[in-house]
Amino acid sequence: MIYGYVRVSSKYQNEDRQILSLKERGISSDNIFIDKESGKNFNRTSWNNLMAKLVVGDTIIIKELDRMGRNNKEIKENFELIKNKGCYLEFLENPLLSTKNKSQIEIELIQPLILHLLGYFAEKEREKILVRQKEAYAALERDEKGRLISKKKKKVVGRPSKIENLTLEQKGFINAWINGTIKISACIKATDIKKTTLFKIKKEMKK
Repeated sequence: MIYGYVRVSSKYQNEDRQILSLKERGISSDNIFIDKESGKNFNRTSWNNLMAKLVVGDTIIIKELDRMGRNNKEIKENFELIKNKGCYLEFLENPLLSTKNKSQIEIELIQPLILHLLGYFAEKEREKILVRQKEAYAALERDEKGRLISKKKKKVVGRPSKIENLTLEQKGFINAWINGTIKISACIKATDIKKTTLFKIKKEMKK
């Protein structure tokens, strides 16, 4: 059986380009496994499901090595795992790493070197992406409450504080509960706020 594997780092990224490449290679949609997760490790739902399905002679086709992952050590480990299962890997944009119909020299000398180099670059690229994300986050403007503001949308980044959405009446009951004037059951009934949410609000208020 021939399977395809696709990975993007988050649910907001588009995987269509990878899927199209695999379909052009003749792989049906039913045999394409998709993860929308970071490549920092191989603990991914679809990847694990694919590994469980493999039998001797199967082939996994991936567009390029960094779609397989961005952890150099684990890339090598999974490379070996697939080979030990008697299965094959094919990389559309990294043909030197494809394991089917390769000579002994390619398998023993060339592939380990190429795998190490490309795996190293994939891992370093992930590190660069994380640094750029941190720099962009640090550069965001902040409002009078210290919340981060998106430069493009001029809106608060992330979820709003639970306290901000409370009415004055709700705040009064919550303060009374925190001060021990009323019990939490009375506070829940008066504010119509769940117990777990109340404790989160209490934690925010104490900050």
